Amino acid sequence: MKQRILFLADINSPHAQKWVKSLASDGYEIGIFSLTALKIAAGKESDGVTLLYHGNKTRHTNSFFKITYLLVLPKLIFYIFKYKPAIIHAHYATSYGLLGALAAFFKPLFVSVWGSDLLKFPKKSFMHRLLIKFVFFRANKICVTSSLLKKEIKLYTSKKVMVIPFGIDLDLFYNFNLNRETFFTFGCVKHLEKIYNIDKVILAFNLLVKKYSNRSMKLLIVGDGKEKDNLMTLVKFYNLSEHVDFTGAVNHKSIPWYINKLDVLVNVSETESFGVSVAEAMACKTPVIVSNLEGFQDLIPDEKIGLITKSTGLEDIFICMEKYFLNSELRINHAEEAFKRVKEHFNWNQNVIDMENLYSEVA
Repeated sequence: MKQRILFLADINSPHAQKWVKSLASDGYEIGIFSLTALKIAAGKESDGVTLLYHGNKTRHTNSFFKITYLLVLPKLIFYIFKYKPAIIHAHYATSYGLLGALAAFFKPLFVSVWGSDLLKFPKKSFMHRLLIKFVFFRANKICVTSSLLKKEIKLYTSKKVMVIPFGIDLDLFYNFNLNRETFFTFGCVKHLEKIYNIDKVILAFNLLVKKYSNRSMKLLIVGDGKEKDNLMTLVKFYNLSEHVDFTGAVNHKSIPWYINKLDVLVNVSETESFGVSVAEAMACKTPVIVSNLEGFQDLIPDEKIGLITKSTGLEDIFICMEKYFLNSELRINHAEEAFKRVKEHFNWNQNVIDMENLYSEVA
């Protein structure tokens, strides 16, 4: 029997669920301690997986965060002694990482950094920087998901850092060879938040519809979020309702099907630490447009693999969308090169092996 691992993570996160499922299938015993309430759609207990504790909140608010750790810390310490894990692994440095740093005094502590916990949180104040430094000081192993995060983390720790990305399950994300519709389909697969510039994608799409009024095209927006009502209002204002479809929130297992409906995926975020939906599209051989961010460079280092906007301005987004729209040969070439890159560098099976090797080092 392999080690027993205590996961400090949001039980509803698809990324956390993927780690739990993969490690359990390899013989690890996984206990989960989650601050958030278990949703019906989330995975329940299965062989090798035990849900030790979950909170009663469906989301974190600032006021909730201020008192959460002191309230649940005794519970976590209780479960550490009861479950007796070989390793405690916190996913997300500023919440679960803090919990682990406060409680895991007699167990090896792994901390996985996901993105905003490093790129945003420490910049809020001097106290926030001290907190993140404390978490990293307490950690025995630190993992990040991209080269950008590895570079950024040097501001807060001199410890060795392992890059283990949110790799792609190539058994789930692959090209389905669906019978394409008669219309050309652009798509966004993101939370509907301002920083992802989906409003600009809609405006650029509107320019395409007007310029090529004799061509049939669609924009598929997959996801939900605070900006949904504003985006739907924008669509109605430009009379695009028959061209733009909103799916709302979808189960992560359904995302490969939606990606395979697309001719092009557009992700022109203002900030990004890796770009999971971009990697998923690359695995499905769907061409991608990304903004010129360092966070995307692990996936799209140059325009041999995908199109990179010069900026997140409307005109630059439109130029890239039009370029793919008019050039099928370019789309095919980029899709093939993108798939090769994902298969070689971002294969989920290899990511799991890398993590298991780290566990073995501290066994």
